[in-house]
Amino acid sequence: MTNHHPPLTAAFLQHQTELQQFLWRQIQCREAAADLLQDTFLHIAEYPTQDAISNCRAFLYRVAGNLALDYLRRQARQQARDGGALDEDWQCPKPLPERFLQGEQRWLALESWLCGLPTLNRQILCLHRLDGKRHPQIAAELKLSARQVEHILYRTGKLLAGVRLDDC
Repeated sequence: MTNHHPPLTAAFLQHQTELQQFLWRQIQCREAAADLLQDTFLHIAEYPTQDAISNCRAFLYRVAGNLALDYLRRQARQQARDGGALDEDWQCPKPLPERFLQGEQRWLALESWLCGLPTLNRQILCLHRLDGKRHPQIAAELKLSARQVEHILYRTGKLLAGVRLDDC
């Protein structure tokens, strides 16, 4: 008993293994490749002018390739819309408790170091770093020369560079 299939269906049955491999190479997902192979068959099964197609194998590859391209475009749109695939190791943006505690300890060490500075040095450092004032502005405010302010900031910076906050 011989089954007489339309030309595209016969070509599909003959080349379905290599078509599935082709689809897998295109989209890198075995399950989706199997679904697209089935879609390819559904697409060609009722194709009206099968006798007019001169190269059925090439036609099958064209249909499968177009379906794979549509699939990849759909995936790209979905990832763009959803912000990408969810990662199993998605991390909370807040610091871990250990990191928070380390930061707190470093801040306390810095605060302790600042309190140990002479008042003028601390005042000039705060005006410069926290308030964003320039040397001439600080000098005018504290009735010092700009050169004195520059020198005090330089010395204080050297002191701070030598301090390891982990050791405080």
